[in-house]
Amino acid sequence: MDQRTLSGLTKAFKRDRATFGPAIDPREAFRLGASLGQQGDVEGARSAYQQAIDSGDAEHAPAAGFYLGLMLGQHDDIEGAKEAYRQAANSGHPEYGPKAARNLGHLYKRQSRGRQAIAAYEVAAGYGHPDVTPWAMLYLGNLFRHLGNLPDARASYQSAVDSGHPEAGPRAATHLADLP
Repeated sequence: MDQRTLSGLTKAFKRDRATFGPAIDPREAFRLGASLGQQGDVEGARSAYQQAIDSGDAEHAPAAGFYLGLMLGQHDDIEGAKEAYRQAANSGHPEYGPKAARNLGHLYKRQSRGRQAIAAYEVAAGYGHPDVTPWAMLYLGNLFRHLGNLPDARASYQSAVDSGHPEAGPRAATHLADLP
């Protein structure tokens, strides 16, 4: 997006917020959030993404939640990232829902919150996404193994192997073979 277009979108966004409150086109709010985020304006991007999320739009709200989570995570706002990911994960969107749930699981895992990580990875796996689900099953296997739950670790690894995923499957097979 060129600078002139971005400037126009920013002015329209500010005008619309001042005049109409949260009523702004979710697609434009999402685009503005992405552009402001790329320019390093975290607060501006957060506000624009939040407008898209608050719209409830079936396509742009989950996308905004996912990308807001990414951006906030990169800027060490872990609680904000988790909230954005939760919103996208619960959206039912076939692409952003499972990816957000997976990333939420990663954040919980980094915080050593295994039970919450398991719940998030289970949501990610439940979407049946051809790329995300096998990885989520691998991550679940790792967490179950760490917690000493070998039957669930075995089942999770086997599910990742059975998926036929070219990367997650072989990794899961290696872990499966290493189980006692």
